[in-house]
Amino acid sequence: MRQRLILLGLFVALAAPFVIGWGLFAGDWRPQRAASHGQLVDPPAVLTAAQWSGLLGEAPAPGQWTLAMLAPADCDDACRHTLYLMRQIESTQAREASRLQRAVLVGDAPSPTLRDAVEQIGQTRIWQGPLDALRQGLPGAAAGGPRLAIIDPQGNLMMVYPDAFDPSGVRRDLERLLKFSWIG
Repeated sequence: MRQRLILLGLFVALAAPFVIGWGLFAGDWRPQRAASHGQLVDPPAVLTAAQWSGLLGEAPAPGQWTLAMLAPADCDDACRHTLYLMRQIESTQAREASRLQRAVLVGDAPSPTLRDAVEQIGQTRIWQGPLDALRQGLPGAAAGGPRLAIIDPQGNLMMVYPDAFDPSGVRRDLERLLKFSWIG
């Protein structure tokens, strides 16, 4: 009798995962996916180094991820705060921070307030290029446009974030991208 109970216990222990798995499948249960906090640009907009020239700092460095602010015409308090958050987001990347650069994308010559704010924050480049044309193809262009973007090492603008973005969400998206990316 005891041997039969042991055999029945082993059978239940081995069959239980299959029964549970079948029940979850039949009930159409799906695990929660890790959602991104930004809006994916599909298809990604391509930024070539020939289109963008460096006004402050070097031109776009190939092979690095870029955290970029799509600059407003004038740098107000929200602009300064975004620059500060960009620096904080980069510093939280720890050893992966060397794979990341910060940039401000402008369409025309940057305003003196923007140039001063970028120089105060430090280690941020200003790149001039076709910003208005770039904004037109991005999600949320009608609502004033995104303020922050992530650009991959190949120059693809991958994700954009609205004016009121969550810095911890951007940090998590960057962590995930840098962890699983073999480029840059």
